[in-house]
Amino acid sequence: MGNGKGKQPLKNKKDNSSPILNKDSKSNLKWDPLRNIADDPDEVLRKTDERLDNLEKEYFNDEKDKSDNIGNIFGLHGLTRRDFIKWTSLVTSALMLPYIFKPRVARAANILTRTPFIWLEMSDCMGNTEAFLRTAHPTPAEIILSYVSVNYMESIMAPAGYQAEARMVETVKKYKGKYILVVEGAIPMGLDGKYLTIGAKGKSGLKITQEVSKNAGVIIAAGNCASYGGIPAANPNPTSAVGLSSVTDRKVINIPACPVNAVNLVGTLIEYVLIGKPPQLDSIGRPLWAYSERLHDTCYRRAHFEAGEYVKNWGDDGAKKQYCLYMMGCKGPFTWNNCTVVEYNQDLSFPMRAGHGCIGCSQPKFWDRMTPFEEPNESAKITLPMVEATADEFGAALFGAAGAGIAAHAIYTGVKKKREKKKISKNEKNNSEKDKSKDDKK
Repeated sequence: MGNGKGKQPLKNKKDNSSPILNKDSKSNLKWDPLRNIADDPDEVLRKTDERLDNLEKEYFNDEKDKSDNIGNIFGLHGLTRRDFIKWTSLVTSALMLPYIFKPRVARAANILTRTPFIWLEMSDCMGNTEAFLRTAHPTPAEIILSYVSVNYMESIMAPAGYQAEARMVETVKKYKGKYILVVEGAIPMGLDGKYLTIGAKGKSGLKITQEVSKNAGVIIAAGNCASYGGIPAANPNPTSAVGLSSVTDRKVINIPACPVNAVNLVGTLIEYVLIGKPPQLDSIGRPLWAYSERLHDTCYRRAHFEAGEYVKNWGDDGAKKQYCLYMMGCKGPFTWNNCTVVEYNQDLSFPMRAGHGCIGCSQPKFWDRMTPFEEPNESAKITLPMVEATADEFGAALFGAAGAGIAAHAIYTGVKKKREKKKISKNEKNNSEKDKSKDDKK
């Protein structure tokens, strides 16, 4: 079987394990989603409308086809146009776009359902695909993903073997520079990629990914495995699996999580349809609009952390009162994502709301660096330099000092709370003695 090393990732790649902002970003994170279009607001709107007009002419037969498309799609799932309008408001806000862009976001979502789309499945569990396809009551984002013009996606397409491969090749040629490429799963590099072969011709996943990446309009890594290698790349990584950005020189938009949230994927695609360019990214390739805040800072349990109130055993009184899960191994203080805002399961929940701590699945090498998941964080191999750092300062050389800082804060708030209780108890005792003394005098 050989030594399993095979080809190494492309050289001259920085180890972008820290989400420091790219050079065109501002250090205060107040980025401009429309920076790629123009400085003048009127020019921004003119260019955006011109782009949307051209795309609508290309992907719709006529005005009726365009106006009926999204309504028909949503109608099949029992959702109304009003539901769609509410959702576009949410996405417009999430993308940090002015309110005037709301109808333009709606147009972009409509166009997205007709945009040529290739979804490659590499080394993974197909969890991202399953999350979109197996929901009983799909959200607008999941519905839109179900109706993009999927020209190649092994899990749902009817053609197989040579027919399937021919369809992919045809899409790459016909829509050169226009099709969206989404890759799910890590890419094994060992044995020249032969740990993963796909299709009738037995091409390696590595070769397929590199060929299809060349002419894509935009390239997205969906999930942690595609973004950073995920579990396939966990130690000892016998197949030499890597993330997508290690096998292509093209810019890759990483949308990590396990699974990825449909809102983050669709929102990123909508911004691409609007402006024709990828969104602003941090140094590890994540869209800043979705990954610029720590879960810890937006978690509804944060107040309990500040008060020194923690779950200390599964099912204890603290768990029933929904106290902070930090002492049960929650990695929220070390994880950048928007799970607490966009949520999962029909936009109803996320791990901490369900009673389980975050496992850090949107961070590089989370399986190696964040485990064990359900024990106090001091047991984990976390080595982050700064806890209270902003996303541009956060380093994925992950947390010794950070863990110590949070632990110290946790201990401090706990001790402070005990002292306050002790002080209150002492005051109550003194007041009780005073009242008793007064009663005796009477």
